[in-house]
Amino acid sequence: MDSGFLDRYRTEAGDVLDAILTHSRDRIELLDRGGALEYVGASARNALGLADTGEAIGKPWRDFWPESERAALDAAVLAAADGTSARFDGATQDDAGREWLWEVTVSPVWGDGGEITHLLALSTDLTARREAARLDRQRWQHAEAQAGLAGDVARELRHRIKNQLAVVNAVTRLLARHTESARDLAGKLEEKLISLAQAQDLLAIRHDRPLTAPHALAEILNASGAGERVEAADIPEVAIPDESVQQLALLLGELQTNALKHGALRDERGSVRLSGSTEGKALTLRWEEDCSVEVAPVQSGHGGFQLIRRLGAAAGKLPSITWQPTGIVVEFHVRTAARAR
Repeated sequence: MDSGFLDRYRTEAGDVLDAILTHSRDRIELLDRGGALEYVGASARNALGLADTGEAIGKPWRDFWPESERAALDAAVLAAADGTSARFDGATQDDAGREWLWEVTVSPVWGDGGEITHLLALSTDLTARREAARLDRQRWQHAEAQAGLAGDVARELRHRIKNQLAVVNAVTRLLARHTESARDLAGKLEEKLISLAQAQDLLAIRHDRPLTAPHALAEILNASGAGERVEAADIPEVAIPDESVQQLALLLGELQTNALKHGALRDERGSVRLSGSTEGKALTLRWEEDCSVEVAPVQSGHGGFQLIRRLGAAAGKLPSITWQPTGIVVEFHVRTAARAR
């Protein structure tokens, strides 16, 4: 090795050591064999909240640690004084109450004669690392929760799509049996699909709470072309499941279409009253038309009536279609949810 370099190193060693001690991010503290402070580095001085390192020199190092950490600290000092490096994790609090986490190593310093002259305490700040680890765990947990939510949403979508396709299939077959031409079938099916689409829009915005009957009826009627002419009164405040919302959309769509074409809504003189009651797990709705003039009953075997008979039954209750002198009266039923939330 170049002897000139060694000479320069010996000359500059004090400056080099001072720079290391001053700029190190670790706490560097030198103790005597009894654990009293003999030197406090710049980072340690800041961590201890000292204006001057002289305030700490000669004082027990343990006095600058919380009581809860002193047993581990004393054990590390005793081990280092006996010639063995020791480590422990400790926590301190600054004047603002912020907690700092440290990884502390206490090592013996050997003199030229082979005896232990001092103990070197090196404390590495783990606070930022711990916070980063906490944020990583938080992000991971959030990602897991989002993945679980995405799975739940996918399963719910599959379930709803299957139910929707089953409803469309049943309605299509029912309409086909009572329709003479493909053009008529397409028109009727379009009306039913629009009603189902309106119900899906309603279900999509209600989030995780079941709809109540008054809310569902108001939204379905508002989405139709003549809902403002239907007086909804005495509707029980009960929750209804998704499938009941779809039933209501189809049933009310059919009743409004018939009323606009043949019944109370075909001119300005007529009116419709919609009322409800509950019994057991069934919500019973009564659609009562007043055409303001005497009307003749219509044959109840066509597709619209069959749709009402098929979809208007629930909880063991069957729908009914009767005629008063001034218009039709239809009672139909949908299932209620277990309870409103």
